[in-house]
Amino acid sequence: MPRKRQVAFFSLFGQLIQSGYSINHAVQFMQQTSPDEIWIQKLASSLEQGQNFANAIAPYLSASLNFQISMANKYGHLEDVLLQLADFSSKQLDQENKIKQVLRYPIILVCLLAVMALVVKIFLLPILSSWQTDQSDSTSQNGLLYFELGGILMACLFLAFYYCRRFKSKPRLKRLESLVKIPIFGKTLAFLINYEFSIQLSMLLSSGLQLAQVAEEVALSQDDSLEADFAKKMVETFTSGSNLSGYFQKLPFLDRTIAVYFQQGSDSELLNKNLKTYSQITYRKFLASVDKIIALIQPLSFAVVGIGIVFLYLSMLMPMYQTLGGMNQ
Repeated sequence: MPRKRQVAFFSLFGQLIQSGYSINHAVQFMQQTSPDEIWIQKLASSLEQGQNFANAIAPYLSASLNFQISMANKYGHLEDVLLQLADFSSKQLDQENKIKQVLRYPIILVCLLAVMALVVKIFLLPILSSWQTDQSDSTSQNGLLYFELGGILMACLFLAFYYCRRFKSKPRLKRLESLVKIPIFGKTLAFLINYEFSIQLSMLLSSGLQLAQVAEEVALSQDDSLEADFAKKMVETFTSGSNLSGYFQKLPFLDRTIAVYFQQGSDSELLNKNLKTYSQITYRKFLASVDKIIALIQPLSFAVVGIGIVFLYLSMLMPMYQTLGGMNQ
């Protein structure tokens, strides 16, 4: 299911549950108000045939969301988890929009600069080169210049390919550890990781399980996912006799504040409240950090485009300068 439709579904679904509707009645209401949504019709039909909600909605959601719903369905508190998923899905969509907003502006400017460079290369440079009196010298000089630029480009591509392969060969958690060290962007990514970690942990713990049980369930149920990597690392930490502090030492990009909530010995209700509050605060920090990056990217993009335009002008002026120099001799 596309993200926008998923957010719209969970948003309305959460409101209906808050209003006192049961899950089946909420689906029936949505079936009546959205007759064109075939998948909702299929979902309602599956529920009428006796399937539980977790199994009925599984074909339409991601593995991560399905796991959380199945856990809540298995251990209770399904309505509470669905309400949290409504908020979580909405914020995930906001995150995607923010990230797209960060990338859209520089990509557009770089594309415009590339188009300008192609226009200069294809149309203007041949005309300017035809003005030159000594074509042989010009051709040899241009050929040498293009050879040098090609060599630099090939070297850059080789290094990029090498470091990309090296980065991908690392385990996922090690990749995150490397990414959060990137200046400017790393801090924003750390906020996003801690928000996702705390809110998903809150939803899983609201099912009534202990932390060690949650880790084992996630590690067994999601074989190839980032959530499973976090869970397996936690199981490994607990199995070796270390406590939660040892887990956070192994994953330095996680905020130690989350561990403090568990070490305080709070009851499950207060722990969930603390995790939800922490996730909300961290999410606001993430949005503020993205806004700062957006404000920084705009002048940097102008600077890059300005430098590119200067080089384009130089590429046009050099043949003209050589032509005038030849005419004066």
